[in-house]
Amino acid sequence: MNSSTLTGIVLCFPIICIACSGSDSRSGVGGASASTTGGTATSQGGSSSQSSSATGGSAPSGTGGHATGGDQAGGAQAGGSPATGGNRASGGAVGTGGARQTGGSNSGIGGAEQASGGATTTGGGVTTGGAAAGGAVTTGGTKAGTGGAGTGGTKAGTGGAGTGGTAAAGGSATGGTSSIGGSTTAGGTSAATPSSGCSKTPTLTSGSKTIQSGGQSRQYMISVPSNYDKSHPYRLIFAFHWNGGTMNDIDGGGSSGAVWSYYGLKAQANDSTIFVAPQGISNGWANSGGRDLTLVDDLIKFIEGDLCVDTTQLFSVGFSYGGGMTYELACARATVFRAAAVYSGAQLSGCDGGKQPIAYLGIHGVSDGTCNIAGGRTLRDTFVKNNGCTAQTPPEPAAGSGTHICTKYQGCAAGYPVEWCAFDGGHTPGNVDGGGDDGAKTWTKGEVWKFFTQFASTP
Repeated sequence: MNSSTLTGIVLCFPIICIACSGSDSRSGVGGASASTTGGTATSQGGSSSQSSSATGGSAPSGTGGHATGGDQAGGAQAGGSPATGGNRASGGAVGTGGARQTGGSNSGIGGAEQASGGATTTGGGVTTGGAAAGGAVTTGGTKAGTGGAGTGGTKAGTGGAGTGGTAAAGGSATGGTSSIGGSTTAGGTSAATPSSGCSKTPTLTSGSKTIQSGGQSRQYMISVPSNYDKSHPYRLIFAFHWNGGTMNDIDGGGSSGAVWSYYGLKAQANDSTIFVAPQGISNGWANSGGRDLTLVDDLIKFIEGDLCVDTTQLFSVGFSYGGGMTYELACARATVFRAAAVYSGAQLSGCDGGKQPIAYLGIHGVSDGTCNIAGGRTLRDTFVKNNGCTAQTPPEPAAGSGTHICTKYQGCAAGYPVEWCAFDGGHTPGNVDGGGDDGAKTWTKGEVWKFFTQFASTP
């Protein structure tokens, strides 16, 4: 995995983000989106009628192959303007707000990619704006009903900087962590809360599954530890694919293979975590009518009832459109998920609620031409406010510096840290200092894993 292609992905401006037709396909980091995702197993009574069907809208293998060489020049799809409210519909039907040119080709590097059945819009219900930094602060919220840490997290020593050195405000340091005054709020620990599936003989095994959700048969991949112990409560991590990507790309790791499976977290987990990769309808996360939020709710209920899960240890991570879905979960399910990590995200799947605290990590490239970093800052600032953190302007590396800077916000409510990592690069989840994106070499997977595991439960 040495390169990537981003084709007509998401047009994101500092305030307004519109999910467009085409795909956020990556033949490098995350893999190509040509894999089929037909369900091969059945859970919760759901059966898959396809044995090898594509999941709506992704280009089949060999059709308009994904080019290599980085982000698409210009970012926008040639021919046609994006709609601003439609939902994807098979066969090319477009919701209100206009239509894109059907059959249009993406002018990205390496050749055109034909949209199957006509181009569609994948980002209905985009909300503009976002919470400004500062303002009214909500402090001390607790995780209702999940055993999550409330206001009892521990405080790190004053001025403590994370591993990798300290960067002064405005300065840049490769892999550095910035702490601008005050004491850093640490994640803290809580006692594990076993799910109802503990002590049961499970029916779920690793692989492709289907579940009935919202009157539809939805697909997902699940990875269960090879040494699974039904008496041990496991951490559960949801990973969401990008626009045009698939659950297979997340599970398989693309051209980087196992080292990048589930954004590189599976290898670091070393059989200590259950991973789930849902499949988006038409390979996106429009969340029309809350259907994707409902899917997550149904998956949690089923998995926790079948496997032994620590209900205080649910996490979500996603890139681009998947980052938008992770942001929606941070807004709408802050009392269910312990923390969220958003790669190069934008408000694309909604933000239902959005008033409660949750531990939040944002990672974004300063030169992202697909989802502008200003939009990523807006997502971050929602939880700077909700978590009671001190408003700051974190240092970000200059374009051409080949570095990244991670800043831990100060003053946050105990147990609800906010971290912001800005890097010199474009639209990618696998940035490498010095240039490029590579799932084997990226620093991002280590940063996310460290952020999630700071909340480790005690037995």
